[in-house]
Amino acid sequence: MFARIGALFLVLAAALTAAVAAALPERDAALRGVEFIRTTQQSDGGFGGFGPGQTMDAIYAIRSVGIDPNTFVKDGKTPADFLRANAANVTRPGLAAKFVLGAIALGLNPRNVDGTDFTAIIRGAYDAGTGRYASDDFNQALSIIGLVAAGDPVPTAAVTALRTAQLSDGGWGFGGSSDSDSTAIALQALLAAGVPTSDPDVQEALAYLRAAQADDGGWGFDPAASNVNSTAFVVQALIAAGENPESAAYTKPGGNPIQFLLSQQQPDGSFVGYDPAFATNQVVPALMGRTFLNAPFTPLSQATPTPSPTATATAQPTRTPTPAVAKTGTGMASSSGSTWGAAAALAGAVLLAGAAAAAVRRPRS
Repeated sequence: MFARIGALFLVLAAALTAAVAAALPERDAALRGVEFIRTTQQSDGGFGGFGPGQTMDAIYAIRSVGIDPNTFVKDGKTPADFLRANAANVTRPGLAAKFVLGAIALGLNPRNVDGTDFTAIIRGAYDAGTGRYASDDFNQALSIIGLVAAGDPVPTAAVTALRTAQLSDGGWGFGGSSDSDSTAIALQALLAAGVPTSDPDVQEALAYLRAAQADDGGWGFDPAASNVNSTAFVVQALIAAGENPESAAYTKPGGNPIQFLLSQQQPDGSFVGYDPAFATNQVVPALMGRTFLNAPFTPLSQATPTPSPTATATAQPTRTPTPAVAKTGTGMASSSGSTWGAAAALAGAVLLAGAAAAAVRRPRS
């Protein structure tokens, strides 16, 4: 059920978003970010940063603007060459999930990259007794997203395990304390697995994120001072839940989340962060209105980055977001006149019954 519904929604939403993606006012900023990402490419075809997982992030970012990552070549090597060269070294389910998404973005089969099946690595880590792929919530969520992206079924117990880990304030996190990053990825995983936006767990997570938002419009990790990585993660979760990150509900005295992200772009196209490459990889898909799940499925629309010569990182008009490819079922944004709202409503109608049937409620005290 999960696989059939997910495949249908991915196809439908890709078609719906193709027309509106090019009109996003943030596209210039995203393209400038992708041009910066190009400068971080290494001689093995991968991208600079903290290990293979960050190269997968770069691949999604490139694909999220409609560019084929295979066109990025350094010393004769492409990102696909990097993925193939590192496939056999992937053993952890969370990293395997990122490689699933990377393979999809590159047009490769995640079940057979030079003999490596990334979905099998995820499934092999599953503990049927606990419903766990990983001991931490972040990698549990990544594992669920990876399976959904590949069209594989997600065990009910795996979704229940993630639900059960939700803390009393509505968030998820490490060591018994909620943080924005873990909450954002857990929320995307629940939605991807078929939990509807009307579900109390989803609504509690959204309430946590609203409460954690800073006055500058962004989010910090736990919470602390706003940073672009946490803010981008949360924006993706909001989009997956059918929320409009530029609505009044997410507008603070200093602005909304999109304005915060745009304000952090540097002249070279990167975004402010302790590692500019890591920051830029995460911000670009959020600016394009793509979620962690659907960025690798973005329709290809151009071969190379072509930002406007006069593009700036400030004074951007309000965008019309693209619908998320997540099995949200109901509750998608429906603001008057919004292209996103109309497209999301159509996509939600297709999956209304399916998502409701697939949803699994965790026990509530």
